[in-house]
Amino acid sequence: MSVLPFASRLPAFAPIHPLGRGPLGEWVSLVWPLEQGQRGEHPLVVKTYLLASGLGPETRLPLEEALTQAVPLRHPGIARLHGFQVDARDTLTVVSDYVPGCSLATARRRVAGRGARLSEAFVCHVGAEVAGALHAAHVTRVVHGDVRANRIRLGPRGEVTLTDFGLRPACRLLRRFASPIRPDEVAPPPVPEEAVDAPLEAHADLRALGRVLLELVTGRAAVSAPAEVEAGLRELSPAPREVLGRLLFDAPRQEDTGARLQADLRACCHAGAEVVREVAALPGAGPLSPVDVYVGAASVMTASVPVRARALKS
Repeated sequence: MSVLPFASRLPAFAPIHPLGRGPLGEWVSLVWPLEQGQRGEHPLVVKTYLLASGLGPETRLPLEEALTQAVPLRHPGIARLHGFQVDARDTLTVVSDYVPGCSLATARRRVAGRGARLSEAFVCHVGAEVAGALHAAHVTRVVHGDVRANRIRLGPRGEVTLTDFGLRPACRLLRRFASPIRPDEVAPPPVPEEAVDAPLEAHADLRALGRVLLELVTGRAAVSAPAEVEAGLRELSPAPREVLGRLLFDAPRQEDTGARLQADLRACCHAGAEVVREVAALPGAGPLSPVDVYVGAASVMTASVPVRARALKS
């Protein structure tokens, strides 16, 4: 597998370890940053997407604009986008932070596999952290547009990170092909062109987060129809039921921001150490995944090697 060519809008890096295919058919690989100013003690992730051939500059423009807007985002709950390139060979390459742990989709699958559900405290903790990250993006007029469980990462100590800002316009530009993917990373159906081109609103991000949280706490995927949402809400305690019900059913109001949702979810359930214990107790999770252990070993090895000697030619 190759992530070449490097281009001027990508930071310099050296490959560490391929991670396979992502939910949209992209190649995913761990790399090590080589530039001054990069987070030299942490690896990065490179994702390489194949775009449909023959796309004109005007077709690629919305994608490049969305990614350009996402690059300046800085927040502890947002995986930083370090650079990207759409090249003449119809390849989109995106470089972002490596986030240890597992995706929320993986956590949901593991818990369902043992016939259990994630607790309301855990769900409220995750929702509050993601809402805070969305608020930080929304105040800079950046909208995620594709908040789903496999774009939310859980760290080994309860950290929550939202990934893949700026990739929504890529949905209809990707080259379509079937690829083997993990069952917890099921690729979403193609997004209608009119939906992709529609103006994005911050409240749509919050509604999408509300649906993710409801699916988590009920243990059912794809809770979208009004009857399904109402049935799911009846399974919740009064406080989170009121918060999610208002979010999913009421018309958006000016005060309905990510910061407001974060405060409401934190008031619902006092999380704390229980959340960390619940993350550690996820079946097959443990404090570090095999990839995280590999990254730790690679960090030690890389620290002892001169950086310039590991640079790859463009």
